[in-house]
Amino acid sequence: MRSDGNFLDRLQCWTESLLTRRARRLERKKRKHMRRGVLMEWLDAFLWAVMVVLLLNQYLLQAYQIPSGSMRDTLIGGRNPYSGRMSKSDRIFVDKVIFGPELLPGMAKLPGFRESRRGEVIIFENPEYESPSLFYEIAQRVLYMVSLSFLDLNRIRGGDTAHQFLIKRQVAMDGDRVLFRRGGLYIQPKGWPALLEEEDFKVFTNQDYGNHLLLDDGYYNKLDATVKMIYLEGAGLITGHALANRAAADWVSPLKKTMLDQYEMERLEFDVYRTLFPYDEEAGYAAATYERGIYVPEGWLLPLGDNRSDSLDGRYFGPVNSKKILGRALFIYWPPRRISGIR
Repeated sequence: MRSDGNFLDRLQCWTESLLTRRARRLERKKRKHMRRGVLMEWLDAFLWAVMVVLLLNQYLLQAYQIPSGSMRDTLIGGRNPYSGRMSKSDRIFVDKVIFGPELLPGMAKLPGFRESRRGEVIIFENPEYESPSLFYEIAQRVLYMVSLSFLDLNRIRGGDTAHQFLIKRQVAMDGDRVLFRRGGLYIQPKGWPALLEEEDFKVFTNQDYGNHLLLDDGYYNKLDATVKMIYLEGAGLITGHALANRAAADWVSPLKKTMLDQYEMERLEFDVYRTLFPYDEEAGYAAATYERGIYVPEGWLLPLGDNRSDSLDGRYFGPVNSKKILGRALFIYWPPRRISGIR
């Protein structure tokens, strides 16, 4: 009897142990399924959030980061020209609806409500931008939109990679002729007999926007004399004291180490070179282009930075087709102290 009792006790213990292990195993599976369920719920919510952000960015309102100082002080980005330090870039929202959003990134556009107008701050794809591949292009745009412009593969690549999107002001359009001298802008509207200075042109067209020319007459006087000295002496010609004194004059400015008007320097170089070598057809053609200015065809526009002294804009890559405009800048949303509308 005692033996039977021990057997039954052992059988009972073994049965309880088996059931306990089974119960624990089932409990672990249950918890695992619960965790997997919670994970799937979070993943599902995240994917839906990403999809909503992508749709909003693609068709309604997109976030952009100001990549450079070309629109200073309307929009802040890039290096501070006075200190040489990186600025906290403005982040803005752009209206994608008004001019018609792209059906898919980089593809055909949907109809918009109107064309862009003079004086508006617009966003467009850089004509000089070259994407490494279709996959890179898709990944770049998706990451840029989902992160509200905080993640940019072009910045991660570094080097001399061109910015994919440019933010400039639409200044000239539809038959205008535009001329640049010493940082200043002169516009001859279609049908108008003469060039107008930009300030007079703004009054003529009832526009009100700020254009910030940081470089002064002292800079342009020295630049003009320096370029002439270099080319004349390089050609073995004798230069006068007046020209040498102008070239040697000290330009006192905090911008001395950070800024250079590349467009004006190139214009002066081609002008002197054409004088020295009048039979060089390529130099003559380039000099004539700077002399005549830029003609903007019908249906096209010329985007320029507000900070003309330091802007890679339509002066270099020419007019842009109005159908390539992606949106209109609305307001600054970051940093908080800069929150405001954009004029």
